[in-house]
Amino acid sequence: MQRSIDRPLWALFVGPYGVYLVILLVVPLVNIAVYSVYTYSPTKIAVPDLTAANYARLWDAYYIQLFLRTTKLALVTTVICAVLGYPVAYTLARARPALMSLGLFLLVVPLMVSTVIRVFGWVVILGRNGLVNEVLDLLGLEPFRVMYTETAVVIGLVNIFMPFMVLPMMSAIERIPPSFEEAATNLGANWFQMFARVILPLSYPGLVSGSLLVYSVSLSAFVTPVLMGGARIRVIGSQIFDEVLVSFNWPGASSLALVVIAATTMLVLVALRATRAAARLESRQ
Repeated sequence: MQRSIDRPLWALFVGPYGVYLVILLVVPLVNIAVYSVYTYSPTKIAVPDLTAANYARLWDAYYIQLFLRTTKLALVTTVICAVLGYPVAYTLARARPALMSLGLFLLVVPLMVSTVIRVFGWVVILGRNGLVNEVLDLLGLEPFRVMYTETAVVIGLVNIFMPFMVLPMMSAIERIPPSFEEAATNLGANWFQMFARVILPLSYPGLVSGSLLVYSVSLSAFVTPVLMGGARIRVIGSQIFDEVLVSFNWPGASSLALVVIAATTMLVLVALRATRAAARLESRQ
C-alpha cells in the first residue's frame, strides 16, 4: 500500500522537470541531430536529403585548427581557474561565517552582471588606450597589446567562470574535518605538504566538478571570445553563430554543435567514472 502511494508522489514531483527536459533539451537535440544530416541549400537553408558531407568537412584544416584553438583556450582557462580558485575556496571554507558570507557575496555578485558589460569593462582596462596602457605611459614604459589576442580571451573567461570552479571546491573542502589538517601538522607537515597530501586528494571530487563546469562553458563561450579576441581569434561558438545567422548553413552548424556536445558528454562520463573509481579505491583503503 505504501509503495502505491509513493509512486504517484514521485511522479508528481519529477514529472514536471522531466517534461521540461524533454521540451527544452531532448527535442532541440533531436532537431539538431536531424539537421546535421540534411543537405545545405542556399535558398531553402536545408533540404531533407541525407548526407554525411556536413561531418566530412570537419576534417578540413580550418575546422581542426578551430577545434584545437577552442580546446586549448578551454583547458588553459580551466587550469588557471583551478590554480587561482583553490586558495579562494580553502579560505572561504575555513573562514568564520561572517567572512564566508561576505566572500560568497563578492564571488557571486558578478554573476548578476551581464557578460557583455563585464567584457566591455575589460576592454576599457586592457584596450590600446585603456587603463593599463595609460598607467604604463605615465611610468614611461612601452604600452603593450593585449586586446584581440588569446591572452585577452583567457583573462575574460577566467574572470567570468571563476565562481564555477570555486563553489564546488569550497563545498568539497568544507566536508574535510579540520582535525585531518591538525593531525598532518602535528606529524611535521608544513602547509604545502598538508595541502598536497590531505586537502587536494580529499577535495578531488570538487576539483573534477569545477573543472568540468569551467571547461564545458569555456568550450562553448561566444561573447567573450568575440569581443576580446576579435575576428582573428575564432572559436567554435563564433563559427556556429556565423553559420546560423550569417551564412544560414544550419546543417553545417548542427553538425559542428553536435560534435562539441558529443565530445563534452564523453569527457563528463570519463571524469565521472574516474571519480567513482577514486572514491571506491579510497573507501577500500
